[in-house]
Amino acid sequence: MTTPTHPRSPRGGLRIGTVLGACLLPTIEAPLAFVTLVQLMPRGDDAVEFDAAQEFALLSNLGMGWAILCLVLTLPFVKTRRLRPWWYAPPLAMLLALAARLLFFPPYGS
Repeated sequence: MTTPTHPRSPRGGLRIGTVLGACLLPTIEAPLAFVTLVQLMPRGDDAVEFDAAQEFALLSNLGMGWAILCLVLTLPFVKTRRLRPWWYAPPLAMLLALAARLLFFPPYGS
């Protein structure tokens, strides 16, 4: 009697969860990175730039919520050991940057 052989072992095979997490997380973090970058840009004295910056002050608040959502979506991938814990670093860094922007520097227009 022969035992069936598996072409791919569980440790050496392609893990769908890892690929899914590695593709999904950067995709959902890209808009957050844009909002964070815009919020950290220096404010100019131009009136047109000032009006556009008003809209991004609202986005800063929404960006913090988006960062928390990104952290929550990272949790299952790290807990199941599909991804390493350093995947928490990008959304956490952007969350801290947005929080520091709101706490220590007044929003545009204030």
